[in-house]
Amino acid sequence: MARSVYAIRYAERAAARSDHFYGGDTHEGPMPMAYFTWVVIDDDAAVVVDTGFSPRVAARRPGRELVADPAEVLARLGVDVADVRDVVLTHLHFDHAGGLDRYPRARFWVQDAEMAFWTGRHAGRAGFAHTVEPDDVAMAVRLNFDLRLAFVDGDAEVAPGVGVHRVGGHSAGLQAVAVQAESGVVVLASDAAHFYENLEQDRPFPSIHSLAGMYTAFDRLHELAGRDGVVVPGHDPAVLERFPAVPGLEGIAVRLG
Repeated sequence: MARSVYAIRYAERAAARSDHFYGGDTHEGPMPMAYFTWVVIDDDAAVVVDTGFSPRVAARRPGRELVADPAEVLARLGVDVADVRDVVLTHLHFDHAGGLDRYPRARFWVQDAEMAFWTGRHAGRAGFAHTVEPDDVAMAVRLNFDLRLAFVDGDAEVAPGVGVHRVGGHSAGLQAVAVQAESGVVVLASDAAHFYENLEQDRPFPSIHSLAGMYTAFDRLHELAGRDGVVVPGHDPAVLERFPAVPGLEGIAVRLG
């Protein structure tokens, strides 16, 4: 069975190195951030990983510039969002879980710990609340009442060759996605590692649910990838340089495996 994995850059933000490392960075300078969604396509179906944020949210959050509509890019990859049956939500932060209503037939895979946190006592505290849009959380709650959330407690298989794995750290129930692609194992780290440097230098991103959990997540990403697999960080523009561009979608979409 042919199985391919794609990263779609849908937004960007100008940022500095000190924005991306716990404790800051001594080498100050620009370090732009890319915002991605991902899709796994095989002969039978597609699994979308994260859904991005809307133009309305981009307007509310200064500096976030949309560069593509994920639904339109998916269509150019042969995927109609109206037909997608499975969407993985790696976590419920605003840049990963917006626009869920664009997937009318999908079930949404989410970790128990993630939903519990964002519907629990600490969600509204200042250190956490800015990372989500309450409307997105409310949409997830409505989907739960519609029996369209697939809850996971740890590891699960979403589709043949596509597994989700709770890693935590950045958020209470952050999950990474491991895909057995044609070229080998591709691990979509999402925000378990924002940039290659976070993982390669063992330096966590400063947005933290558990610092110890972030270090543990680094170890888990390496374990999931194994010796020959690749780990793809969640926000690094270098992803667009390290993998081949999709013809006609240069600067927007790359094939990861």
